[in-house]
Amino acid sequence: MNITAPWMIKEESSYKHYSNQNLTQTTITFFNNNLDSYTTNSIERVGGRNQKWNKILSKLGQSLLDQPNPQQGEVMGDLEYVKTLNRFECPITLSPQTASFIDVGIHAVLRQRLQKSTVEKHLRYARYMENHSCPVDFRNPILENFIKHMDYREQIENAGPHALVHEWKTMKMFLKAYGIPLWNYKPPSAPKSHKRILPFPDVVYKFFHHQYSEDDYETTLYQYLFCHSFLIGWRVPSEICELKTSDVIINDNNTGCIVITETKKHRSQRTLFPGKQLLGSKTHKSFKNWIDYWRPKVANQHSGDALYLQSDGRPLTIRHLGHKLSKYGKQVWGPFQPYDMRHWCAISRLIEQKVNTDNFDVIPVKNWLGHEKIQTTMNYIQYAEQYYIQAPYDWVKRVLKFHEQAEEENTLKPTNPQNTLVSTGNSPREVSGPGRN
Repeated sequence: MNITAPWMIKEESSYKHYSNQNLTQTTITFFNNNLDSYTTNSIERVGGRNQKWNKILSKLGQSLLDQPNPQQGEVMGDLEYVKTLNRFECPITLSPQTASFIDVGIHAVLRQRLQKSTVEKHLRYARYMENHSCPVDFRNPILENFIKHMDYREQIENAGPHALVHEWKTMKMFLKAYGIPLWNYKPPSAPKSHKRILPFPDVVYKFFHHQYSEDDYETTLYQYLFCHSFLIGWRVPSEICELKTSDVIINDNNTGCIVITETKKHRSQRTLFPGKQLLGSKTHKSFKNWIDYWRPKVANQHSGDALYLQSDGRPLTIRHLGHKLSKYGKQVWGPFQPYDMRHWCAISRLIEQKVNTDNFDVIPVKNWLGHEKIQTTMNYIQYAEQYYIQAPYDWVKRVLKFHEQAEEENTLKPTNPQNTLVSTGNSPREVSGPGRN
């Protein structure tokens, strides 16, 4: 049964015909072919029955063409424009014979209500699947072809369950866009992992001071990112890329809060109140030091209000940041994976509760991490107990006060304490910028 959108019920004379194409499908073409594996209609933009639709798409297309070499993974970055489109103008379904990958991406945002980051990821998988040695034909999607690809991936290439699940989710996004009923396919279940191998505080401290790159700003950026990520425990990399300078509120006495947008929870927000050391200290890698001193070094017309910027002044993207965190993290600690920072924060905050209250109080930690279910937080207790037996002190204070001589806090002592920045009275600000090494 064909579904007719409200905009299709207009009088015949109320719109101009650009083609004789089926009105239940449109091709939203605004992207150059070298970045999209599908060719699009050679005729003018279709689906442009409405001139406002055409103008918005034209503006969106030009914004992308103005970027000579956009990185793969950033191609959906301008989808904010899609929010301005009239939903009545958006097609119900697309035609697999004429729709481009980007058309499907826009449909997924508008009709399937998927997050932009999710759509980006699915499109990357789609390009991989299309160019695979046993390819998926997105022009003529049939179950047999897809099963053949998935069987090859699973049996010949030994692809893991997570990769197969992502490819199945990608295929489902396309099937929904094409109006094709979902196929009867079930990917293998991923084994539940209970492994929690995490670095101890002395190793985490090294993340904050390691020389990651010959570029001074690049090194400092990731020193700050590792510091903030281990101690805040946000979801990486998505929540980092959403942060704006306006999300960090710091008062004159260095108290304040941070507002985090939870992209995995329909963009809900949670508010955290970190300590003064992390918010406004001049001798630590605080948010104030970052905003006042380091960020302005590269900020330009492309920066917007993004909190963290690449060396060229552009905001971080999810794919770029994830790759860099993984690469640089392994320089310090071999087993490192970016999400280890959130796990570390959960365990360190539970240990903090144990030190302060003699109990592993899960409620404050649940609220800090933004867990919906308390059981998610309680799953960390068994690991917190084991780590506490080996390191029975406040992990958060330990990494923050590593370079300070405070035996009562059970902090680690530097090899040459008489020459530390704190003991000599020299602020890192006087050496090479605030919170720098």
